[in-house]
Amino acid sequence: MTQLGPAASPTTTPPARGPRLDRLVAGALLVAVGAAWLLDAVGVSVPWRLFPAIALVVVGAVLVVAAAGGWPHRGLVGLGALLLVAAVAVGVHVERFAGPVGDQLVAPPPGAWPTHTRLLAGTATVDLTRHPLPPDGHLDVAVGAGRVVVVLPPASPAGVDVEVVAGGVLVDGVRVDDGVHARWVEPASDGPTVAVDVALGEVEVHHAR
Repeated sequence: MTQLGPAASPTTTPPARGPRLDRLVAGALLVAVGAAWLLDAVGVSVPWRLFPAIALVVVGAVLVVAAAGGWPHRGLVGLGALLLVAAVAVGVHVERFAGPVGDQLVAPPPGAWPTHTRLLAGTATVDLTRHPLPPDGHLDVAVGAGRVVVVLPPASPAGVDVEVVAGGVLVDGVRVDDGVHARWVEPASDGPTVAVDVALGEVEVHHAR
């Protein structure tokens, strides 16, 4: 009787390894930054604000090539996410929201106008019912991420100009605009103006009864 030997185990072919595209792209971007820095140092104007968007396009193109070639591209996804955040921050001029984080109450007396308030993140409550409103003046509130609540006195002569890059605007509990670049304006009636600017979040306007 012939005794059969152990069956040969099937050989497994290791997956093909492609080039580390994430390292190649990151290195190329660092070289580009260095070259741009040298140009800037010798007096050549460099459009730094365009760099995140250009780099994001480059990463997207390389991702398409990597997907077509079956090469690993996990690192490229993370790099693209970072560049997307940077591009959005540059696009909304994030420096205009430079300020503290937290909640803040804004209730200026007549002699304190004009007033400028900046919050990086949090809630800014503008209460114009606490003090008499000046006949003219300007109040500017900017919040990077969060919420702004504006409380107006009855029959207020104040004008309100609201702009939200991404989010919504509610007036007396009713959503009047939502989405990207939400706007709402209540013209001034020979009184002060309140300008509200929010990058990501909501603005609520309440008319006190």
